Amino acid sequence: MRVVLIGAGARARKLYLPWLNGDLGPQVAEAELVAVIDRDRHALHHAAHRFAGSIAAPDDLDRVLGNTDPDLVVIATPDAEHRHVAERALAARCAVLVEKPLATTAADAFALVKAAQQTRTTLLVAHNLRFTNVHTQVHQMLADGLIGTVADAEFHYRLNASHSASYFQRWHRRRAASGGLEVTKACHHLDLIAWWLHAYPCTVTATLQHRHYQPGSSQWLPGTDIHDTIAAEIAYDTGVHARYTLTTNADDEGYTCHLFGTTGTLTIHYDAHTGPHLVYLHPRTGPSTRYEIAREPGTHAGADTAMLAALPVALADQHRTPFATAAAAACAVATGATIHPASLSHQALPIPDPTTFGASR
Repeated sequence: MRVVLIGAGARARKLYLPWLNGDLGPQVAEAELVAVIDRDRHALHHAAHRFAGSIAAPDDLDRVLGNTDPDLVVIATPDAEHRHVAERALAARCAVLVEKPLATTAADAFALVKAAQQTRTTLLVAHNLRFTNVHTQVHQMLADGLIGTVADAEFHYRLNASHSASYFQRWHRRRAASGGLEVTKACHHLDLIAWWLHAYPCTVTATLQHRHYQPGSSQWLPGTDIHDTIAAEIAYDTGVHARYTLTTNADDEGYTCHLFGTTGTLTIHYDAHTGPHLVYLHPRTGPSTRYEIAREPGTHAGADTAMLAALPVALADQHRTPFATAAAAACAVATGATIHPASLSHQALPIPDPTTFGASR
């Protein structure tokens, strides 16, 4: 697999460059880095030091794509740059894997859905949580009807103190660059909920707050305009309502999720750092069952390696893998992007639908 990597920052160094260097083992497809593109000269020299392949600046993107004819373009740039870079790769008829979130605004996400449809080119989105062992198991349990039809859901994510601080010390602290935590971070969870529910989000009410990072405090850097606490209620086309909350500066990192079905309840306790993950199945009748699921090794609880292992199949037919479709990824962006205006308006707002390029359901 011949790969052009766009963006040689932290995410690329932790996952994509080790993969392209053959450090992740035989479970992932072999790949060759034919070019790496980044505007940061330091990042480029770091990549060039360790990997074969040409290095280039963003202005050279079209030339690089034309000359190298890659099997896949991986986009790991800062979030707000995804649309511009992905559109050029899709226009060159290159298959694309773009880091989550697909974009920082619903309009940009929808534009990429449309570009992929018009060029009939594969656009994969790295919603890697879909590949975590506990998440695939929960997805199967729901598909098997172990709690009947889900009627209600609660999902509370806890960001620990060091992870919280990272969002307020880097470019993420600017809403124009990241979409706020409700997009850059919550899109993970919003996609997971919709995938489990097999549903499209329709409306959202929300409250955003500054609880730990207060304007004017020593932790509040110039240019910061995002919030650190999220509380949202999302209505889906199936009639399900999900309450989503995110808290920063927690003692641990992970989430608790309750899925209330017509014949039982499923509760997930996800430990982001050590594990094991715990799943409790409480049927309406009969005994409860406790599942202890080991945290797999590797970045993001083993999800990244599983995602890369699924790439060859996904490039042939993404519907045979858990990969998020462009439309599903755009739904997560649209939901997150609507949380901020919903918080300002103090009322339920419709979530634009990527399948109709903006019209609400």
